[in-house]
Amino acid sequence: MKNLIYQGQKLPIKIDYHSLKKSKLEIFTDFALITLCYDLSSKQQKTQVKILIDKLYISSTKAITENTLKDLHQRFPRNINKIRYKQMTSRWGSASGNNNLNFNINLAKLPINIQKYIVAHEYSHLFEMNHSKKFWKVVEKFDPNHKMHRRKLRNLEKEFLKENLTKNHN
Repeated sequence: MKNLIYQGQKLPIKIDYHSLKKSKLEIFTDFALITLCYDLSSKQQKTQVKILIDKLYISSTKAITENTLKDLHQRFPRNINKIRYKQMTSRWGSASGNNNLNFNINLAKLPINIQKYIVAHEYSHLFEMNHSKKFWKVVEKFDPNHKMHRRKLRNLEKEFLKENLTKNHN
């Protein structure tokens, strides 16, 4: 069976079947357990697995993003208009001049410290809408280890993620 990439780990997926109608996904230290109804067809099972994994990625990405933004905002307040979470093919996140922040739901695949770096990177764009030296000074206020985190992100992209995610701008 395939692996689930979650918070920087490749977790083997184990599937358990039962008679209940509700499916679920549980994360354990060294594996992910998906519980499915045995009455589902093969196609329905695949669909259910995808839905469960997407829900995990969305909820995990939202939780780490919202907690990190709350912390950053308390230290260096900046108005955020909207926060969106979506499947992106070429970026981890983005920021607009209207103070909107967008985050890729695949952030949940990365270690938490790298997720926090990406959130800090996008939050920094609310202060500087470019990648100038001034921008990187802002990032450094939020994440003193940003250079190491950025390097680690590049390595993880190659190891864990689809090829089209290796060209993001963070």
